Amino acid sequence: MKIGIIGGGKVGCCLAEYLQNHLVGITASTSEKNQQLAKRFHTSSTTTAEVVAQAEVILLTVPDRKIGVVAQEIASAQEVSSKIFLHCSGSLGLEPLQALAEKGAHCGSMHPLQSFAGGTTKVQGVYMAVDGDEPAQAKAKEIVELLGGNSFHVPAKERAAYHAAACFCSNYAVTIEALAQKLMSRWTGSEEASWQALLPLFKGTATNLQNTSKAGNVLTGPVARGDINTIEKHLQALPNEYLSIYKSLCLATTQLALSNETIDAQTAHQLKNLLKLKNVQNSEE
Repeated sequence: MKIGIIGGGKVGCCLAEYLQNHLVGITASTSEKNQQLAKRFHTSSTTTAEVVAQAEVILLTVPDRKIGVVAQEIASAQEVSSKIFLHCSGSLGLEPLQALAEKGAHCGSMHPLQSFAGGTTKVQGVYMAVDGDEPAQAKAKEIVELLGGNSFHVPAKERAAYHAAACFCSNYAVTIEALAQKLMSRWTGSEEASWQALLPLFKGTATNLQNTSKAGNVLTGPVARGDINTIEKHLQALPNEYLSIYKSLCLATTQLALSNETIDAQTAHQLKNLLKLKNVQNSEE
């Protein structure tokens, strides 16, 4: 299989590392960067036109907002009939590739369910959401196998919900840890020290999650115990900037604890009523 990659950012370069035996070229936004990528990945193709011409499958790993623009530019400039184009966005359907489809290309998507923070990110064993017409999906699944991952189908109309699930798992988890770090720094003297203080707790939770098949089963803490008094004290002590997100998380946690049967319906009702109160006396008011 001959694979080309349009987009030399974190995702594109990571995929290129794992697909070097099949890679005909990878391009970025400038000719200088294209030359650097060609040297790095030992390819001869240094322009988008060359990559498209030589590749059987083209992965579009540019930012979401540019996928439609790049697709239109390629469709307008060269022959794409029977070639396969896969964008790697988690949230977008196939609409951005419409210009290519109209020119006879097979279009789809392949999104690694992984966080690409920099460097070479591990993709072996990673699940990847695929979609597209039959040839595009088949080729996407083949590439996922080459990468040592697992493919599953997410239709276009459900991509936004799928991507939201990924954001809950990764992006919003980081936000919560950052909030905890900032609050804890009151007593540790710095945010650096506060994260070192919190890190063993985070790692312990991550280990518990790693060793279960259902994330909700490892829930601990005051909500799981039905400790209403402690939750009330939290609400009284927290700075105003934390209250809204704390209440939302606590409400969702209450429902999870009820599902886990670590609290009964009456306790859940009391917790929900407490969280709905608008006049909880806050220490910073």
